[in-house]
Amino acid sequence: MNKSVALLLLCSFFSAALAAQDRSTEGHEDLVINTKGGLEVTTTDGEFSMQLGGRILADAAVYDEDKNALGNGSELRDLRLDLEGRLYADFIYEFSVDFSDGEADVKDAWFAYDAIYPWRFSVGHFKEPFSLEEMTSKRYLTFMERALPNAFAPGRSMGIAARWSGEQMTFAAGLFGDDYNDDADDEGDEGWGVTSRWTYAPLAEDRSAFHIGIAASYRKLDDEEEVRIDTRPESHLTDIRYLDTGKLKQSRSTALLGLEGAWVSGPFSLQGEWMQAKIERDEGTEPTFEGWYLQVSWFLTGESRRYKQRSAKFGRIRPLSDHGAVEVAARFSSLDLNDGEIEGGSSDNITLGINWYINRQIRLMANAIIVDNDSYADADGDVEGEDTPSILQLRAQVDF
Repeated sequence: MNKSVALLLLCSFFSAALAAQDRSTEGHEDLVINTKGGLEVTTTDGEFSMQLGGRILADAAVYDEDKNALGNGSELRDLRLDLEGRLYADFIYEFSVDFSDGEADVKDAWFAYDAIYPWRFSVGHFKEPFSLEEMTSKRYLTFMERALPNAFAPGRSMGIAARWSGEQMTFAAGLFGDDYNDDADDEGDEGWGVTSRWTYAPLAEDRSAFHIGIAASYRKLDDEEEVRIDTRPESHLTDIRYLDTGKLKQSRSTALLGLEGAWVSGPFSLQGEWMQAKIERDEGTEPTFEGWYLQVSWFLTGESRRYKQRSAKFGRIRPLSDHGAVEVAARFSSLDLNDGEIEGGSSDNITLGINWYINRQIRLMANAIIVDNDSYADADGDVEGEDTPSILQLRAQVDF
């Protein structure tokens, strides 16, 4: 289906849903309007609601270049509009579009049935349940970019999924197709995948939490039978993807495994993940790649990272004073895409960060990154390997 036509159909669907909501609430003159942090309209019986939101993330980066030109500059990292709400009490929906690259890229476009607590059943375009850092919104990440191993995370795809949330455990699983925004040739059959995530949080309080989890994903590739894993350093402004396996043709499937953990104690937090990707190929080989990261953070002003047990991810920081909250953080991440004849490169990144949460909706960020690449980290032959640049990047963020 043509992307613009599909986008129009999606917009038409949500417009119809809102129109139905409007007709269904005729005669209900009492509405609750909340403008704190956005615009939310809810009927007094709670059966219908609509919330309009969005975000602007403006970035700038300066590269202390070693062997390759990375390109200093600025960009809109995220420019998004979001619409979410509830219909007939039992259904919820979300529709978000990102305009940061000059096009309309659909992010979340789904609806769910959540009347059978603690179950939720979702269908549409949304994130596959894999990785604590991937499931946490970019608005609430400690660093400007996700760690190197995130190159393995499936991200958003068309699919159907179920999620169960208990007092200490969660489980989510789904059947997924391809990313709606994928520009690949779709004349043949598209691929399909099954992804699941289990988490356990015996401690989940306002200022303390302990979380562990495991996720797995299997994907049968489409008719082209090729897969490619590549990633930038932990900076989005540059287009150079040092780590790049190239197109691995005659590939049948991919299998992902991820382990995750996090600990919050007052102003201190510790978080880490390990991920592995295994590719099954026609010649009987199974190249395997691995990555991991470990990060620590400390709120100088006494706040805590907010763990959301029901969704098993981190949420919004709430400053304790009118002067905002200040957080310092450090992270080490590593990714290795070398295995046998495949020389996709390996890299280590050390990132130091400081965040000033001016209030709940506005944040300023600064990250300093030291990159250490091996000789095979050459963007599949497009740049020189063993490059060791340093990066300074800044962000101004507002969301509503």
